[in-house]
Amino acid sequence: MSNPFIPRAQVHAWSEAIGDDATKHQAALTRLLKDQRRLTRFIEENAENLEGVTGGVSVYLTGVIIRMFDLAGGRLRSATWEQIRQAEAKVNAAVPALLPLDDDFVSRAHTGDRAQAHILDEALMALFDRESDSEDEANLEPIEALKTYLMLWVVTEVLDSNWKPASSFQGDGAYEYVHIEPTKREKAEA
Repeated sequence: MSNPFIPRAQVHAWSEAIGDDATKHQAALTRLLKDQRRLTRFIEENAENLEGVTGGVSVYLTGVIIRMFDLAGGRLRSATWEQIRQAEAKVNAAVPALLPLDDDFVSRAHTGDRAQAHILDEALMALFDRESDSEDEANLEPIEALKTYLMLWVVTEVLDSNWKPASSFQGDGAYEYVHIEPTKREKAEA
């Protein structure tokens, strides 16, 4: 049985909080990335196919996703290579239904069978819909954003399969797309 979905409003609130004050979450992000070393290595392996800052953005967003599972509570086991390869096969099989990378790509991406779809909706918004006001944030080329999204989808599938929510966790039993208007992210003030 799959896990309940972390509610979209909560995912968005956590994403905004982490983005607005990354230094507050830095120790947790570092610890969580270290605990999920195989997922980090998966991203690093695939970074060879990425241009410019995309690899760094992918590792950071992986940390943010792991942090969301951490904030949701419960137990999160470390990923295995077998789980990563299985999730990679699932995502690769879904790619033909997502393409082409056109104006309808994001809408098509919302319809697939995805673990923790609200987390992936947040990733889609961050990668494809949000513009940065800050020179510290990268706006990726569409093909680089696609590659990053597909890696994050693999990561999310693996994390969800290794996550046992706390008994008190109140998630959504079914996925329904919830639109959140993208905003320009401004650099957090000290």
